[in-house]
Amino acid sequence: MEKQVLVQIKNLKKYYPVSGGKKKAAKALDGVTFDIYRGETLGLVGESGCGKTTVGRAILRLIPVTEGEVWFDGQNITQYSEKEMLPLRSRMQIIFQDPYGCLDPRKTVYDIIAAPLKLNGIKDKALLKEKVWKLMEEVGLREDYIDRYPHEFSGGQRQRIGIARALAINPEFIVCDEPVSALDVSVQAQVINLIRKLQKEHGLTYLFISHDLRVVKHLCDRIVVMYLGTVVETGTKKDIYENPCHPYTRALLSAVPEIGSEAVKNRAILQGDIPSPIDLPSGCRFHTRCPMAEERCSRETPPAVDLGNGHLCSCHYCG
Repeated sequence: MEKQVLVQIKNLKKYYPVSGGKKKAAKALDGVTFDIYRGETLGLVGESGCGKTTVGRAILRLIPVTEGEVWFDGQNITQYSEKEMLPLRSRMQIIFQDPYGCLDPRKTVYDIIAAPLKLNGIKDKALLKEKVWKLMEEVGLREDYIDRYPHEFSGGQRQRIGIARALAINPEFIVCDEPVSALDVSVQAQVINLIRKLQKEHGLTYLFISHDLRVVKHLCDRIVVMYLGTVVETGTKKDIYENPCHPYTRALLSAVPEIGSEAVKNRAILQGDIPSPIDLPSGCRFHTRCPMAEERCSRETPPAVDLGNGHLCSCHYCG
């Protein structure tokens, strides 16, 4: 059965102007292209500052893009006005990284979860309360929490409130923006399992943004690896974890903590700092830190090479 594409981004660019004598810009995204299939969990990984969160917010049209296209279920929504986006808002939601910062401290659990239901036309108080209770039950929150405020909960419980709010209007697509990175390790597994359970029950499609490759391996079907605003490798979970081709992907995987002296001895340690997005390296973005780099890498930008089965790698020496 052929996979159906739900979300497409094509040559997506997002530049932020910076102050200074010359006209310069911070290139948060610089030509990002990938698809998200209906019903899958696509992992988006990379170091902090590589543009992962910017991609998620651009897809949801929370920020305007400089260039490129965003498609949702066959519609090019790149230039949609806020009025045109309104019918699509209920079909796409986001779970934020900070489970406290994204909740209004002056609102109760009921107010927070009921807000999107009210915005979508449900006014009957009895029906609202029933729906809020059902959502709370789905995410593992007790009924008697309904009149409490965010500060009365743990980080994991707050994230469950945020998940319930995202689910309230039956979305098809959810951007999970590092939803467990701010939680204790003991709570992370519970929230990850909840996210998986809800996907099966509701047929959800996820873009899962994370820097934790252990979490991504557990949850995701395919993975996109980003470096400095560009995609360097895309593939299935098996492709990325068993046959990583880009030296940056291999370095990321090497940094995942493992038990045993051999694992530590064979680590690929990246040298140098990440270049500034205002003054990007020529040619391959990664060449300033790459152990395989040659003169050609500083001159030519490597194209994405198809290694088969949708495994793409942007490196002069892959394939």
